[in-house]
Amino acid sequence: MAAWDPFLDPADDGPQDLKVELDRHPDPVLKDVPLDPWNDSTFVALAQEAAREAEERYEAAMKVLEMQQESERKESEAKEARRLKLEKEAREIAKLSIQERRERLLERQVYAEMAMEAIGQAPAIAAMHRKSKGRDLDEPEDLALGRAAAQIAAADMGVKINFKSKDEASRPVALLFPDQNSKSLKMLKGLQELPEARRLREASRQLLGFDPLEGPGVLGFYELLRGPEGWLEHTQFCQPVMYLTQLAAVEKLRDKRPGALERCKAVAGLSLGDYAALTYAGVWDFETGLRAVQLRAEVMEAAIAAAPQAALAVAGLPEELLQQLCEQCREASSEASVCGIAQRLFPQGFVCAGTLAAMEQLLERARRSQGCKQVQWLKLAGACHTSLMDSAKEELLNLLESFRSSMQPPRIDVYLSCGTKVPAGRSPEALPELLAQQLTSPANWSDTVALMLQDGCGEFYECGPLNQLKGIMKRIDAKAHQATVSLDVYSEEGQMKPGGSLPPRWAQGAGCLS
Repeated sequence: MAAWDPFLDPADDGPQDLKVELDRHPDPVLKDVPLDPWNDSTFVALAQEAAREAEERYEAAMKVLEMQQESERKESEAKEARRLKLEKEAREIAKLSIQERRERLLERQVYAEMAMEAIGQAPAIAAMHRKSKGRDLDEPEDLALGRAAAQIAAADMGVKINFKSKDEASRPVALLFPDQNSKSLKMLKGLQELPEARRLREASRQLLGFDPLEGPGVLGFYELLRGPEGWLEHTQFCQPVMYLTQLAAVEKLRDKRPGALERCKAVAGLSLGDYAALTYAGVWDFETGLRAVQLRAEVMEAAIAAAPQAALAVAGLPEELLQQLCEQCREASSEASVCGIAQRLFPQGFVCAGTLAAMEQLLERARRSQGCKQVQWLKLAGACHTSLMDSAKEELLNLLESFRSSMQPPRIDVYLSCGTKVPAGRSPEALPELLAQQLTSPANWSDTVALMLQDGCGEFYECGPLNQLKGIMKRIDAKAHQATVSLDVYSEEGQMKPGGSLPPRWAQGAGCLS
């Protein structure tokens, strides 16, 4: 048999079709010979086979698509039917009284799903409510539905929501700034997502010479032994970073609840917190306040190094008894000993400070006193608000005097920790003396809070770490404690999450949660 010639024209006389040759000679070697691409019948057969395969793939794809569309349609119908059913049931509940509604909703966990949907619709509902000013809608049915559903969702997550009345939602807001005893490592970490907080951090870094989030680095072998938080025990570093954290926390409040700042009518600070309060009130700008805090911290650090001193937290003893104990400790020590009340935080809750020998005696005497609930050392090494700060007082006053001409009247009321109120619009002439005198005079925080409550402040936001002031508020006024929120200044990865901290924003401008 002649070999197959791929260049041979099929129209010419020559060998027969390869298929015929294979049928005639069933030799396995010949079966491996490729098909003739020039043969018309072979080409048509291959094209027809390819077309059948393409059609089968198309039909299979169409069946899959139809199945998906049918599944989505059924799911959508089921979801709509479930939504209508839950909406109908929730509307019936909304018609009940508040007490009946709570009892009913707590029994029926089925409303949890409707609650999550209602939360998503809450901004639109609140917007509708705000636009309907001309109508008498104290609590529209849709708004009642949203509130009831949100309460169920919160209860399902273990959170209690207290909706405020119109009067409560219009109460004046006060910002609270704690002292340096609230310090905590990485307390700026959770605020770096805010552009303005990052700007404040960069401005502080330029002025202080170190990154407030990272610290100045290891200062010596002692810092290595104390661990990564050791640098915060230095007053000269701790106070400027606390000042920055407090004002950066205000930016978080601005981001999460801008309405609260619109209603802010007052600020109050405990010791160091006075400087952040004055900055927010517009008395001076951020950089001026930071320079004042920086010098304050440096002169206090120098005064602390001049004589061994310490501070104690004492709770459970009447002020008269504690004053007697302090006097006994002074008499039992040397003539130059100092021992006295430095901060009046809440009824029978104090910080005492003085020379180390006198404070060691006070620790033992307070422990043996009947009724004493707590007495412990504070990490703060200095005896602020005592006569041991006399040298720091003079230097601080000189700096503040240089700022006097640039100070502005506060735009809102300022309650200083010494118990003095500076009303909005009043001349700041007396501020340098008040702030300098603060270093050697007791801080009367309980009187400050009482004065704010007397003036009508009904909602409080603690701008700083560790929710120290929120805990103190509980011992001053129970209702005010319920109206106090601590701003979270930590990262989400951090383990420290203070109780009662500000929840994430779930509905911008919804107006349902205050």
